[in-house]
Amino acid sequence: MQNLGDYKLLKQVGQGSLGTVYLAEHRFMKKQYVLKVLPQELSHDKGFIQRFEEEVASLATFDHPHIVKLHNISYADGAYFLVMDCIVDELGETTNFSQYIMEHPEPFEEAELVRLMKQIASALDYAHTKGKGVTAAHRGLKLNNILVGKSQSGTIDLYLSDFGLSHV
Repeated sequence: MQNLGDYKLLKQVGQGSLGTVYLAEHRFMKKQYVLKVLPQELSHDKGFIQRFEEEVASLATFDHPHIVKLHNISYADGAYFLVMDCIVDELGETTNFSQYIMEHPEPFEEAELVRLMKQIASALDYAHTKGKGVTAAHRGLKLNNILVGKSQSGTIDLYLSDFGLSHV
């Protein structure tokens, strides 16, 4: 596998308009993160990078239990990339809600569905009104941007990702 700065890229887990998404491990801390690597053409656009850095600085202030934590924007080997928490499901895989629904076609119990939707609604409400002086609209809300993680009770929890980056 390839390295990017202090991270070992373990596998590609997604592809979007703003770059390629990798599961990675920090080489010193031995902790897994998700890296979103910007395309080369955007990495050379100084105006875009300035707007991108400002947006990321705002989003990094978000601290909500159902918003994927954005830790850092980094530059290494000619590429800019975001460093975010790694959310994994009960099998230790990175799974979005669309994939989860396809793999688990049985309907949710009403109470479970309400619990999950409250998690996403709470994350959206936080971003719209309570984000430490910074507010944001998601602008790309879809099942692929909702990640599935294991909960303490043995069920699943949902986490909103790619918050506001489509605005850049």
